[in-house]
Amino acid sequence: MRDDEDEPLVGGRMAQGVVRRGERVLRPLGPWSEAVHEYLRYLEGVGFAGAPRVLGVEGDREVLTYLDGEVAVDPAWQPGRGHRLPAHARSDQALIRAGRLIRDLHEASRGFRPRRTTYRFHPCPPRPGQIISHGDLGPWNTVYRNGLPAAFIDFDSAGPVDPVDELAAAAWAFVPLAPDRRLREAGFDPIPDLPARLRLFVDAYGLPHRPAALLSALQRSVLTRVEQIATWPLSAADAAGSLEFLANELRWFHTMTPAIERALNGPDAPSRP
Repeated sequence: MRDDEDEPLVGGRMAQGVVRRGERVLRPLGPWSEAVHEYLRYLEGVGFAGAPRVLGVEGDREVLTYLDGEVAVDPAWQPGRGHRLPAHARSDQALIRAGRLIRDLHEASRGFRPRRTTYRFHPCPPRPGQIISHGDLGPWNTVYRNGLPAAFIDFDSAGPVDPVDELAAAAWAFVPLAPDRRLREAGFDPIPDLPARLRLFVDAYGLPHRPAALLSALQRSVLTRVEQIATWPLSAADAAGSLEFLANELRWFHTMTPAIERALNGPDAPSRP
């Protein structure tokens, strides 16, 4: 591809009009961009390689480095449908690497003290125990190389978050925690042992042995999405549909909680590659 040609890019769910130009990515700016740029520059400064670098601004677009690899995009995805994943993104090895990459991101972020806090969804400094982090971790925002997660893109949702809350939200997406129908839509056949996959994920992250805290965070992740509905431009009927979907998520999670709790409380898992 020529350096003066624009190639539309897919991936992420927070921005439209993203293009690649040679080894650069141009994305629309938002009121939150300066705060995100400060964070990305910090990650670059501490040597975290799993995020794009900020190269500058051109007009109304930010310019970032292009991260080579594949993003697990599903053009047919819509709320309530399983996000279709390529075979490599469904593997245990990819799940383990995702947990480790999230832990690396959190460790890299712990020393960050932002001067700008105009974040998109939570425009405030982090509270004690919080860090600034990605805010929307999932396969659709992950660059895979050789079948394994290597980097995250689309940091527009970055802001203050409790690390356990972000890990829980990521578990819904990467494990993924979903009923059988959506797992089949995602490409799983046979249906995997979800509690065992969740245990692999949190062990790879290195979460201290706090199953109660993780279970609470997993439930809180759904309730947070309930709160967000009030900010979405939805009709009354669409809002009701979204609330019904999330209510069913909570009911399904309630049925899974005993099995998840047993898996999290089980003996130490053997080391995995």
